[in-house]
Amino acid sequence: MNIRQLRYFHLVACTGNFSAAARLEDVSVQAVSKSIIELEDELGAPLFERGSKKAFLTLLGEALIGPTREAIASFDAVERAAESFGKEGEKRSDLRLALVSPPFVKHTLICGLMSQLLSRMLGIRTTLELSLGANALADLKAGNIDAFLTIGTFDDPRCVSRPIGTVSAGAFIGRRHPLRPKKLLSLADLGPYPVLYNREIDDFNETVLMSCRAHGLASRMVEATTEEDVASLLEHDGYVLGVYLKALDIKPFANMYQIDPADMPPVPICLVTLKERQDDVVDRLNNFVCNEFSLMKRVFSA
Repeated sequence: MNIRQLRYFHLVACTGNFSAAARLEDVSVQAVSKSIIELEDELGAPLFERGSKKAFLTLLGEALIGPTREAIASFDAVERAAESFGKEGEKRSDLRLALVSPPFVKHTLICGLMSQLLSRMLGIRTTLELSLGANALADLKAGNIDAFLTIGTFDDPRCVSRPIGTVSAGAFIGRRHPLRPKKLLSLADLGPYPVLYNREIDDFNETVLMSCRAHGLASRMVEATTEEDVASLLEHDGYVLGVYLKALDIKPFANMYQIDPADMPPVPICLVTLKERQDDVVDRLNNFVCNEFSLMKRVFSA
């Protein structure tokens, strides 16, 4: 078993397609198929049920996808740590944070604003970047970042997860969606329509989607891995769940609508650090976000 086989397995699982995985890795379909077959031979059982156009995970594949994702993320984190050490030396004087989220409209602007605000108020150069959950956890363990933020609760015995505030849940819907005339959406309103599911995000912590499902959301989940998939979902009366911020509107293409708080309580935002690392900088960050997060929320809401 090697990291190349695990990468191919992970990409096929995420895309549902051997050809798509090959394109992403810039290799032939035969190379991907050969690696998967070798991995299946080593494991003694198939990882996929192969259809004419799509590959579906077997029970073994489902059981292995989480550990595979974490193994790949850890491997990549070691490379990033080595590169960072070579450029900057052993000691760092900055604070590096990650927001666990898929890319969203205006995320560069929002992360930039948060970085500036945190730098000024903490008195130390602070950067915030988006990261997928497994990558953020691997970077935290490797020392590439000092902490990460999750939208929704996160539970891991290696980490300390502190709720630092809450946000309202919202639904991002397209311009032709039947629910557009409404001003406030209930979970019952959303139930008949498909909702975006992202394995990389929604299997890591209790996201807005998983919180809504725990409160009775009955929508069919549709896995999407590319921008084209998301656009197609929105064009076919699907929707995407997330934090309710009107600043995320993309008029006239799609808009963010609030989910009725009576149906869906506020979702916690959590600051996650390693249990084994609780130094002065992390303590300063903990104290800041616990006392000043309400100010940050007002800034971004505006």
